[in-house]
Amino acid sequence: MKGMVKKMKFAKITAAALSAILVGAQIVSCGSKDKSGDGYDYSKGLDSNGFFTGVKASDYVELPEYKGIDIDASILEASEEDIQAQLDGIISQSGSYEKITDRAVEDGDTINIDYVGSVDGVEFQGGSTGGQGTNVTIGVTNYIDDFLEQLIGHKPGENFDIEVTFPTNYGKEDLNGKDAIFNVTINYICGEPLLTDEVAMNYGFSSVEDLMADLKQWLIDNQKMKMFNNLLGKATLKGEVPQAVLDYVIDYDIEQQTLTAQYQYGVTLEELLSEYGFASKEAYIESLQEDYKDNALRYLAAQAIAESEGLSVSDADLEDEGYSEEEINTYGKPYLKQYTLFKTVIPNFIIENGIVK
Repeated sequence: MKGMVKKMKFAKITAAALSAILVGAQIVSCGSKDKSGDGYDYSKGLDSNGFFTGVKASDYVELPEYKGIDIDASILEASEEDIQAQLDGIISQSGSYEKITDRAVEDGDTINIDYVGSVDGVEFQGGSTGGQGTNVTIGVTNYIDDFLEQLIGHKPGENFDIEVTFPTNYGKEDLNGKDAIFNVTINYICGEPLLTDEVAMNYGFSSVEDLMADLKQWLIDNQKMKMFNNLLGKATLKGEVPQAVLDYVIDYDIEQQTLTAQYQYGVTLEELLSEYGFASKEAYIESLQEDYKDNALRYLAAQAIAESEGLSVSDADLEDEGYSEEEINTYGKPYLKQYTLFKTVIPNFIIENGIVK
């Protein structure tokens, strides 16, 4: 099989970059493997090859030219700027900074703090760090009123109260225009960011060198994927999108929104959609019909290329990719085969059969 590359461990670091179907822009990707919904069948509607069951994609789409096309050579390299941006994100998430505790906070400092907010003596939802600590940068991070400015002059280890007033249009009825008190603890001032082997090992790598090599390949794979996605956007429908494919796209998005609600915000799907301004799940789905159809078209176009060129992913290929038994049980082989086709095999085929300039 053409175009296979080893699955990058770095995908497990930045789940946002490998997160399901992104409405209006992306095709499928694996998402966070640690937060799959109970009972959701990722492989539903897919055959043993990872194709849509009973759907011959070439019957529904007109493909753009995809062989012999110009390929920008820059997508085959990772820029220093992109590498550094990702490293900054890793360091920020890991909280790996030199910890300064012997001076007062100054304007522009990044500091790690904990806080608990209350209105009229009652703590409110979302107003606490839960003792987990959070990094904020004075003059940069956007907090209500002059919250952060009141931290200037205090030293790490201090615990004190600050008073703020929520904007009248804050967006939550129980907080709009209300005076609040935050009990704040300054944990430390963040000094120089640190990238150590210990940080790398926390993300599943043996060393910083191992992480860097994987990161560079991950960035290149993402650039290939962007090229591929742009190409798929040039495909056109011959008729209507098969309902089975449209249902697949919608169901997947609803699953991802459900996981976002549960794991990121600790609320139900309905509560999350209400915050988005939708009265119901049905209203949300209806508002995105055109985006769903566009995503479905991209799925069909990708499958049509695989059909035309005889591209496939075998069980042995999945084993070579390094998928764990847990991942296979969670997502199913059909889903993982579709993912591998769309993210790796077909983009590599296009590059191998293109003209790199």
